[in-house]
Order: sequence, then C-alpha cells, then structure tokens
Amino acid sequence: MNDVPSFRLRGIPPEMVETFAHLVFSPDDSDAGALIAQLLDDGASAESVMLELLAPAARLMGDMWCSDDVSFLDVTIGVSRIQRLMRQLRLPAGDLFAERGSALLMPAPGEQHVLGLRMVEELLLRDGWRVRTLHTASDVLAGQAASEEEYDFVGFSVSGERLLPALRSAIREVRAQSRNRGVRIMVGGVAFAGQARPTPPLDADAVISDAQEAVVQARRWLAVAGVI
Repeated sequence: MNDVPSFRLRGIPPEMVETFAHLVFSPDDSDAGALIAQLLDDGASAESVMLELLAPAARLMGDMWCSDDVSFLDVTIGVSRIQRLMRQLRLPAGDLFAERGSALLMPAPGEQHVLGLRMVEELLLRDGWRVRTLHTASDVLAGQAASEEEYDFVGFSVSGERLLPALRSAIREVRAQSRNRGVRIMVGGVAFAGQARPTPPLDADAVISDAQEAVVQARRWLAVAGVI
C-alpha cells in the first residue's frame, strides 16, 4: 500500500482549531473562511484542512456543548457552517482521478450527525471513487440501496452506542440484499473511538477511526481483490 497518499498536514495546532471554532460561532463567519484560505495559500492541502481543522473543530463544538459553554442551537449552526465551508473545498469533477470503485455511505438508522460521513465522501471522491451517500437511513432503505448497484463496499457512521442495535439490523439487511454478494462493510464514528472492533460485535469487515483511514481501508480491499 505504498501508493496510499498521506493527507495529513500534521501542522495545524490545537490553538488554531479553537480559534477557528470560535470564528465559526461568530455572527459573521467570514473570518473562518479567511483562515482556511490562508492555510491553503500557505501550502496546506484541502484534505489536511478537512482532517486537521474542520473535523477537530466539530468535535470541539460538541465538547463545548457538553460543558454548557454553548447551546445546542449554536452547535447546530456551527456544524452547518463547517459543512458549507467543506463543500467549498470540493474539487471540480474534471480534476478527479480515474474511477477506482464504488461506495455506498449512510448513517446508522436514527443517526443525525453526518459531518464525518461527508468527510469520508469528499476524500473518496478525491481518490477517484464513485460515491452514493444517503443522509438518512433505515434497515429497509439500507438493504434497498445496496440491492440497486454492485457496490464494492458500504460504509456506516454512528455516534452513539444506543444506535448499535439499529446499525446491526441495517448491516444484516445489506448483507442479505446486496447485489455484490462479497460486499465489504465499514463502520466508523464516535461510537467506535479507540476500538479495534466494536463492542458488542457487529458483522462488519473494518472499523475505521477517521476519514483518511476510510480511504486507506477502501484501497486495501481493492488491492486484495487485485484491482490496484
């Protein structure tokens, strides 16, 4: 897997993440966009900005809400702004690489947080994948979507352990109805932080910690299949 690109800048300090989060919360978030523009001008890649700035800022917002420093409405608006800023980092379609494979992404049934899923989508698109993303799902919808095309893998995102039973049911439906009988299942999200395998166990082929690892794992599956 020597050809897997490293997306990480490893140079955006925590203080900048905190500053960025407060800029996003401000009434005029144009300064948040200006900070991103400055990082890009200084040589940071769009992938690094997503992984090292936007994702940690969203997590920080959640922590600030848990500690009652901001309201739920503040967090909702802030994450919405981060999603808008992330969309501005998207490459034009003509700049994408030749297609590698196809992926179906969706949140676990009942999951409302999809920022991490959107980041996985963006990085897969940049890596040349064809991606279909559902922003809400149920076990029925998951199985139906998996039956409509021969996807190489299906990825689920979940932020809380209370949703694991619903996720398990959705994975079962995907396995049963997938047009690709050897489809791979990837799961990720806050619910799996620090876990090599989810507890209780799920019928998943891989547990990933972030969007970059999702791309690495997806490429690894293609390599095993002899595609790359």
